[in-house]
Amino acid sequence: MSIFDTMEKRHHVVKYKPEPVPDKIMKDLLYKAWKISPSKNNFMPYNVNVIGPHNQEEKTKIWEMTVDNHKYYEEIGNATANKHLVHKYKFKINPNYEHVRFNSHLLVFTSRVCPEPNKFYQRMVQNEGHFAEQCELDQVLDLAEATSVEVGMFASHLTGLCIENGIDVSYCACIRKNVNQWRQFPYLWYDKEKQYARVHLIMSIGYGEHYRYQWLARHNTTDQDMKPEYYDIIKWI
Repeated sequence: MSIFDTMEKRHHVVKYKPEPVPDKIMKDLLYKAWKISPSKNNFMPYNVNVIGPHNQEEKTKIWEMTVDNHKYYEEIGNATANKHLVHKYKFKINPNYEHVRFNSHLLVFTSRVCPEPNKFYQRMVQNEGHFAEQCELDQVLDLAEATSVEVGMFASHLTGLCIENGIDVSYCACIRKNVNQWRQFPYLWYDKEKQYARVHLIMSIGYGEHYRYQWLARHNTTDQDMKPEYYDIIKWI
């Protein structure tokens, strides 16, 4: 299949099958995604934390955080009368978050302070005055948006590799960025003294059973859930 044909097969998963993706396959796909993903000066200032099939307790905790985040921001929306949010309704858990709780593998992408540049960039620092900003905690925090771009590229490459192998993926960015929210997950800290965690993206992987597009079709709402028009997004200068 072409890249377009492969990526067009991706759909948001509402429910995965209980069958896990074999670890051997998962490790191979992660290795390939690591191999082909670009990174500024080859720092790769992020970690991909993999929670496997036998760690349901951790997945449930993270799912609870996404639900809490959803409730938190909708309460803010009601308080501020944000016109883009629905107001004056009773909070319900969004079923589209279930993929975070029940899946084969859950990936949590976090920022990483790099121990040191590679040998080539070390020469650039020593001989040409370049600055290895990804090696300094404060700089890493300032570069969070750039890191999110790199995380997105890794996730996109991994998505294509998964789909090629008949494996589904879904994403979740409805997460709290606050440090305190992640203290119950010490493996996500990259600075244990400051107990700081910056989570960029959550990605679930598995064999899909029910998909969001099917739910939309059953409720005759497919034509209501559309992207903006092509020409509203792509601007030729």
